[in-house]
Amino acid sequence: MKSLKFFGIIFAIITEALVLVSCGGAEASAEIVSSSDSAVVISVNETSGSLEDVLESLKADGKLDYSASEGEYGIYIESVNGRAADPSSEYWAIYTSLSELDGVIYSSADFGTYDFDGKTLCSASYGASGLIAVEGELYALVLESWQ
Repeated sequence: MKSLKFFGIIFAIITEALVLVSCGGAEASAEIVSSSDSAVVISVNETSGSLEDVLESLKADGKLDYSASEGEYGIYIESVNGRAADPSSEYWAIYTSLSELDGVIYSSADFGTYDFDGKTLCSASYGASGLIAVEGELYALVLESWQ
């Protein structure tokens, strides 16, 4: 009887672990507040995970289409809503209103800015995989030229 109870507990622990693993990354609550063929601005409604988590959540909900490739430093965004960057002259830049949190600098105007709705978003210091998604902050994917 004790061994049956022991195996039941082990089974419950393994099942719970599998459920947690299958959930994947953090779900993010966000909305697209502006969209064109060269820029998408996202507002985060709940602090959760990374910008990549936000993009995946919006994609799963059918609100955003994007493609990216995995690189040494996380994902590299290649296209947004069907608009692919020409790798010889363009790239999808990330701008955010999140400047600093807990002593970490998440963006800098030194590398560029993007103005949206009376706010200046600064060039992100991290890619989509490393940039945290913070409630109330804006994140913009903007097609930029290398020149």
